[in-house]
Amino acid sequence: MPKCLLLIVCFFFIFCKADAQVPVAKTNAAIDTASILKELSDLLHSNETPISYATIDVGIGNRLFNVRNKSLNAKQTTTGTIVYTPTISYFHKSGFSIAASANLLNDIEKGFGISQVALSPGYDYTGNKNFITGIAYTHYFVKDFYSTYAIPVQNDFYGYFSYKKYWLQTGLALDYATGVYKQVKTKDTIVNNIQRNFYDSASFNIKSFSMILSVGHDFEWTNLLNDDDGVNFTPTLMLNLGSSKTNITHNTNAIRLLNFLNKKGRLPKIQTSSFTAESIGLNLNFAYSIGKFSFQPQLYLDYYLPQLDGNKLSALFTFTAAYSF
Repeated sequence: MPKCLLLIVCFFFIFCKADAQVPVAKTNAAIDTASILKELSDLLHSNETPISYATIDVGIGNRLFNVRNKSLNAKQTTTGTIVYTPTISYFHKSGFSIAASANLLNDIEKGFGISQVALSPGYDYTGNKNFITGIAYTHYFVKDFYSTYAIPVQNDFYGYFSYKKYWLQTGLALDYATGVYKQVKTKDTIVNNIQRNFYDSASFNIKSFSMILSVGHDFEWTNLLNDDDGVNFTPTLMLNLGSSKTNITHNTNAIRLLNFLNKKGRLPKIQTSSFTAESIGLNLNFAYSIGKFSFQPQLYLDYYLPQLDGNKLSALFTFTAAYSF
C-alpha cells in the first residue's frame, strides 16, 4: 500500500475516532420560566381568575437555547459566540400556550444570521396552590445540519411536576429528544501520481432520555420601588440522570477504506450510554417585573459526574427582557 494511501487511512481513522462521539446529555431547570413569571404577575396584580396574555422577549446567552424548555440548554458545548433569541409567546387562560423563537448568532463562516427556528406548543397547569405541572413539545427547523452552531436535536418532548406546598419545593422533569447532526471531512492527496479528493460525510442520529430531580425555593418580594413591581429569586439544586443512543452512518467516496475500517471494528455504527447519574446542577433564576415589563437573568452551573478529561464544570448564562400584553 503506498504511503499516501496510508496517510488517507490515518486521516479517516482519526476523524472517525475523534468526532463520532455521543453528545453529553445534561439538563437544566425543571421549573418552567413561564410559570415563574406568571406566579409573579398574579402576585403583583392579585389575579383571582386566569387570564390570557402574550409576551414578546429577547434573550441573550452563551448557548442555543429554547425559551420554554430549559432542559436543552445544557446539552451543548459552548458555541463560541453570543446567541440572541427573540421569542413571541401566547398563553391562554386555559393553560395552553404556543411559542415561536429564532436563534441568531455570528457564524464565523457565514456571518450574522438565523441558525434555527423553534416552534413550541405546550400546556401548563398552575391553578393549584400546592403544585404546578406542564408539558411541551418543541420542534427545531435547522438551517444547516453541518453547522457547528446547529442544535443537535430537532424534536423534544418535555414534562415537569413541582410540589410547592412546603418551604422546599421538590420537582421532577422528564425529557425525550431525537435529532440528527452531520459532519464532513475532506482530504486532497495524490494516489499513483493522480490527484484525488476523498470525503466522508457522517450522520449522527440521536435519541436521548433525561430525568431531572430538583429541590428549590421561591423567594418573592413585592412593592420594592412602587406598587407595581416585584422580584422572584429561585435557587434550584438538581440531579441530572440520562441515557442516549446514537446511530452513525457514512457517505464516502472511499468505499474500500470504509470497508477496511468496518472490518477492523474501528468505525462504530452505534454508540450508547446506559441510564446513569450524569451531573449535579445549580440553577439561579432571578426575575424582576415592573408593570408589563420583566427582566430575567439566569445562571446555571453544571458539574459532570462521570470520568472526563478536561473541565467538568460548565456555566450557562442567559438574560431575557420581556414585554407582556
